[in-house]
Amino acid sequence: MKAGLMGRVRQLTTAAHGHTIANRGCWSADGASILYDLRDDETCFDGQVIERVMIESGRVEQLYRASRGACCGVPTCSPVDDRYVFIHGDEEPDEGWRYCAWHRRGAVGATGRPGFAQTLDARDIVAPYTAGALRGGTHLHTFNSDATAILSTYEDHVLATSADPLAQPNRRALAVTLLDHPVVVPRSHRRNHDGLGFTVCVTPLNDAPRPGSDEILMATGEAWVGRQQRIAFQATVRGDDGQPRVELYVVELPDNLRALVRPGDQPLAGTLRTRPGAPAAIRLRRLSDTGGRRFPGLAGPRHWAVSSPDGRQIGCYLRDDDGLVQFCTVPCDGGEPRVVTRGPHQPTSAFTWHPDGSKVTYAADGSVMLVHVEDGRVERLTPRRPSAAGPTHHGCVFSPDGSVIVFMQPVQTPRGRFNQLHLVDCAKIPRGFTDHSRDDIC
Repeated sequence: MKAGLMGRVRQLTTAAHGHTIANRGCWSADGASILYDLRDDETCFDGQVIERVMIESGRVEQLYRASRGACCGVPTCSPVDDRYVFIHGDEEPDEGWRYCAWHRRGAVGATGRPGFAQTLDARDIVAPYTAGALRGGTHLHTFNSDATAILSTYEDHVLATSADPLAQPNRRALAVTLLDHPVVVPRSHRRNHDGLGFTVCVTPLNDAPRPGSDEILMATGEAWVGRQQRIAFQATVRGDDGQPRVELYVVELPDNLRALVRPGDQPLAGTLRTRPGAPAAIRLRRLSDTGGRRFPGLAGPRHWAVSSPDGRQIGCYLRDDDGLVQFCTVPCDGGEPRVVTRGPHQPTSAFTWHPDGSKVTYAADGSVMLVHVEDGRVERLTPRRPSAAGPTHHGCVFSPDGSVIVFMQPVQTPRGRFNQLHLVDCAKIPRGFTDHSRDDIC
């Protein structure tokens, strides 16, 4: 393999514990540090510490430690200041209240104030419920471009634990929290708490979508669209054959996000039998219809509907006619998916976009790959390793200036094998190299 095609790789962390980054937003706004939690297995939410590592020096700082039996993780950073937001489990968990999808919350800290965090989303689980508060748990929080709102997924404790046969089932939806709009709730339950923002659910769900319709059963895989007041997401629909599949959607928010406090047809707070209602000012729009493809529906490793920085196209994974997973884009105004990659090496992680929108990066074939979106050219940035020893499935994340990619890779230590953060320099990858006969071009 020609050495000039490889980026310079540097192991950034060394401590004998896990280091888990979010699939995007893990870099501080100034690009000087990366935030992570101490889990090694993201399926087990057992971390209690948020840390950051300084890029130049490798110095590690503890930013937050949970207490009283709570756990925390998945920090993502504000793009404009030193705030970060993360998942926080509830303190003093017990047999009746264990950590799960509807028993967690968001918390906002600041790298300049170690140990400090404020609860993001209020919770009120005793009827009559409070508008602006939720009744369950939020997950994977991300700031919008000016850090005035935070997006998350949401699941509902009231419906998840209801014995009422007429109650709607709990299903994952999307929530938006308006910052600097505090919500105070009654102390009618020990698990109620206030929040620093007003939170609303923005994806109306249908428990029995009509086959072939645009009605959605569940919403996930969410991301803000560029600098716009839009959210792209992955929605479960039913095709003409009645079978479920995942398609791309966008929810349009009002230009003035304060309009989200006005309810639509259903109360924002929800009822004993119904989910929190969506605001009147939102509009749901379908972007993709893959029913005519040989392999319909989004596919591949877990990933999110992340847009190019200019907000014009949404990235996703689809299967080509040979059944191989490829990186594709869909116009943000809707249209046919464009298959970008054509090679045999299928992505094994989530992707992120370069800040200039010309490239994406993800893990594949035991390496970090760089994909040129215009022509589909794929370059291998790190040496190929066996799948169990290569970049993990969590993601490869560009720095704010696009010069470096951070990824996770397991390393053996005297105390065991743990995921460590690594950096690969991609600023000097040669342009225009198209020797497709070589093994380093996929």
